Amino acid sequence: MQVSRHQRLNIALMDHCPLMLDGLASFMSKLSTRGKIVVRETSMREAADGAIYQQADVLIAELNGVGETAVQGREILLDLCAQIPALRVVAYTRSQSVEELSLLLSQPNISIVARDDALPLVAEFFNRVLNGERVLSPQIGACLARTSARETTVTRELTRCESDVLAFLFNGLSLREIAELQRRSIKTISAHKCSAMRKLKVSNDSELFSLHGKITRQLAGEWQRSTQR
Repeated sequence: MQVSRHQRLNIALMDHCPLMLDGLASFMSKLSTRGKIVVRETSMREAADGAIYQQADVLIAELNGVGETAVQGREILLDLCAQIPALRVVAYTRSQSVEELSLLLSQPNISIVARDDALPLVAEFFNRVLNGERVLSPQIGACLARTSARETTVTRELTRCESDVLAFLFNGLSLREIAELQRRSIKTISAHKCSAMRKLKVSNDSELFSLHGKITRQLAGEWQRSTQR
């Protein structure tokens, strides 16, 4: 649902670093779509509680708060989204881990923006979320897609475009969202999906998504190996 450009939203912010939190608040004040900062916390748990009590419309947060791991922060975030389905969430994060991000991508009200994105791009993404859209940073999407294409042996015969489409589908995006992200038509994205299904010898979505578990396990294994190097 689109909101009025002049409607002020209640915004909750979370970052484990107080200086970064101050910078984020200042950045939000300069956006074309304005909001009122009602919560500023350094832990996900406190930010979640504040979002509930202050009736926040949008939460922008890094995954790991003070005394919390990224996985713990993710679980608190998912629980919050279950309690407040209308809450729009931006995971503004440095993480590019499939293990940490895949469950977030399956939630329709959660957007993911990379901390390394250029500030003008971040401003565009935040404005879009404040106006009711869902966004996925191309940097995040491309990273997950590359990892899928590299590690998933069942898709080794696929083209790069086909692998990217499958990776996004497995991470919860619709064909329309993938088309918007890649700036292509839905017809093109659908064609890549159908071509991939033929190569994988699956005839319907149920058979296609039966591969999801195998792919996720392979990706998680690569993440664990990379952290041990």
